[in-house]
Amino acid sequence: MTDADERLAPTPGYLALFRHPVASRLVTARGISELGDFVGLAALLLLAYDQTQSVLGPAAVYAARALPALLVATVFSGWLDVPARRTLLVWLSVAGAVLIAVPLAVPRPVPAIVAAGLLGAVRAAYSSVNVAVAAEAVDAPLRLPLFGLSAFANQVGQVTGLLAGASITVALGPRVALLIDLVSFLVAAVVLAGLPTGQQRHRGRPPATAGVRTIAGHPVLRGIALLTLGTVLSGALPETLAPDLADGGWRPVVLASSALGGAIFVLVVGRCAWLSRLAGQVAMVAALAGALVLAGVLVAAHAPVWALACANALIGAGGGWLIGAQATFARLAPVERMGQVEATIVAANIVVAGCGIFVLGSTAALFGPAVAYLLAGVVLLVVVLLTRPDRLPVDAGPQAARSAH
Repeated sequence: MTDADERLAPTPGYLALFRHPVASRLVTARGISELGDFVGLAALLLLAYDQTQSVLGPAAVYAARALPALLVATVFSGWLDVPARRTLLVWLSVAGAVLIAVPLAVPRPVPAIVAAGLLGAVRAAYSSVNVAVAAEAVDAPLRLPLFGLSAFANQVGQVTGLLAGASITVALGPRVALLIDLVSFLVAAVVLAGLPTGQQRHRGRPPATAGVRTIAGHPVLRGIALLTLGTVLSGALPETLAPDLADGGWRPVVLASSALGGAIFVLVVGRCAWLSRLAGQVAMVAALAGALVLAGVLVAAHAPVWALACANALIGAGGGWLIGAQATFARLAPVERMGQVEATIVAANIVVAGCGIFVLGSTAALFGPAVAYLLAGVVLLVVVLLTRPDRLPVDAGPQAARSAH
């Protein structure tokens, strides 16, 4: 191939991240923040359940996180690129500490749900600005390892943080776990305050639709966005179907296997240059579709539970290609609009993931889990064919995206 992504420099190892003044602080702050977030989330979930004695309490905590995040990523997305990005990251971390202090001071369901909702908005804004800083201040070869290690921190933080947060909450009460989360926000703020200031650029506030128009106006970003949405459509399917497919000691294994597969994949492949290339990304999406179909066949054939756990791990690994999508967006989207572009993808992911798991869950309830897996795989294969990645003008750079404004 002669396109630009084939001419990318080789991807360096993870040690190079920690020698970079910006990348090192971004990944360190992300690791601290992810661990603290999930410790605090576990405390909020258990607090809501204990106070309400109903699964509706934890469900409300989860649901509350979606709408504010969606508003930040749509209506308020134009503001994400206006302030200095280092300053905004620091203040978002401080805002997280202030919000988690509310249920810490008043451990009741309503404060917990309100805090969870506003923290969802903070997380959406933080993630978008974090990617914007990487696009602006981190060299292209380092971005894939950065996104890979950040995704690994998210997966490990989810498993470790939820386990630790639940254990601490049960043993010592929710206030201790929430205090740990608060401290993690403040430590992350201190780490981010050490980011180099760089060149301050004046960035006006565009309309809320500018992110959508930027993506729609760039053929590569448009294709990658469609592949991303096809991927997140079934992102939570393994965890959703696990309780119906396994019991006893195998249930937690099947439940966690997808996250484990994703964590291993992003850690190993985050250093491989081929995932920065469109050909590698499309190959992984096709492989993910194959893993979903394989899981459906295994369920239909009443295969052993360990085989299903392996298939779920392959599904999680296939979803790890999204770090390559992030690298492509960071390379091709206009740097001055990267926060809003990333926020647009976050918003689309929230909507599509929620609708997708509802449709696939309903399919599983009506026709069985095997049909849900098969449907997800077929839909993803159709998306790959519709995007026609072999015809994308992959040498188009940020200039094409700017022309959409």
